[in-house]
Amino acid sequence: MGNGAASGRSMFGGGWHIEQNCPQCGAPVTLEETDRLLACPFCRTRLYLAATGPFHTYIPSPARAAAGELLYIPYWRLRGSSFSVTASEVSRRYVDMNALAVDLPELPPSLGLRPQVLKLRYVSPTTEGRFVAPDVAASAVAPGPDAAGQGVFYEEFIGETRSLIHAPLLLRGEALFDAVLGKQVAVLPAASWERLLNAVPAVHTRVRFVPTLCPGCGWDMEGERDSLVLICRNCDTAWACPADAFASVDFRVLAPPPATNGIAAYLPFWRMKPRIEGMELETYADLIRIANLPKAITPTWAATPLQFWSPAFKVNPALYSRWASQMTIFQPAGSEADRLPAAPLHPVTLPLREAVEGIAITVARMITAKRRYYPKLSGLNITLEESRLEYHPFFLNGNELIHASLGVALDRTALAYGLGL
Repeated sequence: MGNGAASGRSMFGGGWHIEQNCPQCGAPVTLEETDRLLACPFCRTRLYLAATGPFHTYIPSPARAAAGELLYIPYWRLRGSSFSVTASEVSRRYVDMNALAVDLPELPPSLGLRPQVLKLRYVSPTTEGRFVAPDVAASAVAPGPDAAGQGVFYEEFIGETRSLIHAPLLLRGEALFDAVLGKQVAVLPAASWERLLNAVPAVHTRVRFVPTLCPGCGWDMEGERDSLVLICRNCDTAWACPADAFASVDFRVLAPPPATNGIAAYLPFWRMKPRIEGMELETYADLIRIANLPKAITPTWAATPLQFWSPAFKVNPALYSRWASQMTIFQPAGSEADRLPAAPLHPVTLPLREAVEGIAITVARMITAKRRYYPKLSGLNITLEESRLEYHPFFLNGNELIHASLGVALDRTALAYGLGL
């Protein structure tokens, strides 16, 4: 099991930058690719960046001195955790790549290093040029971990970043030229010309800038620059912005055990109650059987619906997998409240939909009878019935954060690593 870049692809460390003018005062603001909050240093405006579907960015072309029609070709930008279930193990690795998102094999398969060197911009309806629509799904280009010579029963890519970067090309006669470097890229066959002729101006890709005022009371909400959930300490509410307006997020705060002092932070987890078709996994007793847990099955556990937990924050793939399975085995419960604590809250940076995608991987990691159950993974149908956000208390012990109820440790550097994803 590894934790590295997938081979045979363009892999880069470090984040990319996006240049955006402040919608309020017009001042230039530089954003990280994972940023969801725009904080203008000039007019102090704070806006949340929202979009329906993946974010669309483009590489700006130089001044149009050269002749030719400006076209943009889409590339998937993928950055996240890749998991693969083979006959013997659950493999995992971290992926950082971009790949051609259109079925035109004559074009370069990757953007190379240019997006790291140049600042990107968000596509808007006023962006000059025509855009070729993507026809290759992100799942088709996301690599799985190395599984040479082994059958793969299930694969999943839990992407912290999944967006589209549009590269500028100039169409001159029958040839395409790189609009940044001025070099010829390809001469397309006649069968590919229809794709270019059907390209249209940028539409329906606009980033929406939503004021970060609490919809419940109008107070300024709090959040880190990459937060997917903002909180209002005035009315003790939490809000996410899946489209162009904030929606309430159901949350609970787990209380630490009595006599626990010095809570350093509360870390967020998604608690999910799924419906799983294709495997008998409805109650905690079912989990005891499948995972061969050293517990005697009781009538209470046979009647207790099975809940799954997932970190709601970014960590490396190995830690994500370990924490999701540990929390699901423990089924943490206890006294809880719907009021925000005074202690710091770690930001929510992993969306609920990706936590749901990780349920099958959590199941695979806990299975002991691999030959019996692994072939069933590809036929699982998982639908979410209930969910909520939970903040769990952690206290500090040296360089480790310790779960106040479970006693499980998390190295603080793992959280710092996650902030760079």
